[in-house]
Amino acid sequence: MSAVDSGRLTWAFDDAPSADPALLGGKGAGLVKMVALELPVPPGFILGTPCGRGYLADGALPEALVAEIDERIAALEAGAGRTFGDDAAPLLLSVRSGAPVSMPGMMDTILNVGLTAAGTAALEQSSGSASFAESSFERLLHGFATTVRGISAGVVEDALLDLPSGSGAGDRCTALLALIEAEGGAAFPDARGQLLESVEAVFRSWNSPRAKAYRRHKGIDDDMGTAVVVQRMVFGNRGETSGSGVCFTRDPATGAPGAYGDILFDAQGEDVVAGERDTLPVAELTERMPEVAAGLDDVCTLLERDARDLCDIEFTIEEGTLWILQTRVGQRSGRAAVRLAVALVDEGLITQEEALARVTDEQLEAARAPVFAEEPPEGDVLARGLACSPGAIVGVAALTCESAQRRSDAGEQVVLVRPTTAPADLPGVLAAAAVVTERGGRASHAAVVARGLEKPAVCGTGPTGIAEGDTVSVDGDRGLVARGALPLAEAATDPLVKTFLEWHDADRG
Repeated sequence: MSAVDSGRLTWAFDDAPSADPALLGGKGAGLVKMVALELPVPPGFILGTPCGRGYLADGALPEALVAEIDERIAALEAGAGRTFGDDAAPLLLSVRSGAPVSMPGMMDTILNVGLTAAGTAALEQSSGSASFAESSFERLLHGFATTVRGISAGVVEDALLDLPSGSGAGDRCTALLALIEAEGGAAFPDARGQLLESVEAVFRSWNSPRAKAYRRHKGIDDDMGTAVVVQRMVFGNRGETSGSGVCFTRDPATGAPGAYGDILFDAQGEDVVAGERDTLPVAELTERMPEVAAGLDDVCTLLERDARDLCDIEFTIEEGTLWILQTRVGQRSGRAAVRLAVALVDEGLITQEEALARVTDEQLEAARAPVFAEEPPEGDVLARGLACSPGAIVGVAALTCESAQRRSDAGEQVVLVRPTTAPADLPGVLAAAAVVTERGGRASHAAVVARGLEKPAVCGTGPTGIAEGDTVSVDGDRGLVARGALPLAEAATDPLVKTFLEWHDADRG
């Protein structure tokens, strides 16, 4: 009898029938696999993709599913020694999407679910940190307002800007609670209500405009639906011995070996990808926390060997303890796809036939695309940043997503130049030929989405001085933006690319 035929709707990470992305979603399948590999994973459970499809069809959570959720929460409470909804010692959860295929940044996450105003006071007492407790509650309220109750980000920001000068996190939380009740249709709920509303919101995010646009662009089936992952919170915002990061087992822009990614200390996970703060390279861990760095290296090696592919790993460090929250096969540029395919054959992890099957014609074309002939004179360089996605593009600067779409529709090749990008900016990213952001790192939304779409990206440039309509050259290999149109040249022959082409031609011959 299959898992679906058994009538079960949810699975704990250690009792799922198999690591099947079609049933558990990509995130859930990755968690099941990591638990089997005995990696440090916070416990949790998965609401399978049939639940997501059923919710979208019926518009409600069935009673049987709600009952299973209650049972799963009871099991988490027993393991944690905390009670969900208990203000004295609250058990807090994250609620995340988990589509069967990778859709980075397209759907929604809610963190710190289960926290209340009274629970925040208890959390402050137990942690000894008012800033930790209040910032955790503020993050929950902000996410609940926008993601769950559908209040526009602009309305939320206006409400916070209207607060008197000098207002602290407590004042912002009070304002958000009032806004949720006034604009969201009902008062902020208790812990169980937060969880059920969050689950529904994540299921609904499958049909958000940005998710639909991404699926259309990538040719992903609309009927897949998403799973939901509910997981015990671990906190990267508990001081300088805590942090959150995203790393790749190899450079996803070039395929070069060695861990590659970003970390923020004293921060929660969404901060790393949001692009609002300047991140540090993941190598910084070696200096600050060598034992944690060594543990993360071991995890990277194990997961890459298990997947036989480049892996994208999300992690949190809570007061010196490493936790792994997610793994998936990582998005990579065309150049990285070709180089990595050959390298994995050389390492005995995949066959030559598998290597050929893994690289699409579009990726091969991107790997052979022209590059800028040489670095421009320093006087022509407008900005330098991180080389987050390779390639050479000359285009007209657009400073808003609306402008990018308008110019692209008019037939111009567009470079989207933004302070940072967020999931809501996807239409502008799709319209652009290259992306430049003033803030953000290697794992920011702009970097990850640009790599997956084969678009050059330079991130973390700082202020550029670029004006709307300027002609600029974006060098995603060198990590720079120059004024005017730089001359192009054929890419130098990379030995790994040459080897792949020989295999490709022999296979086609």
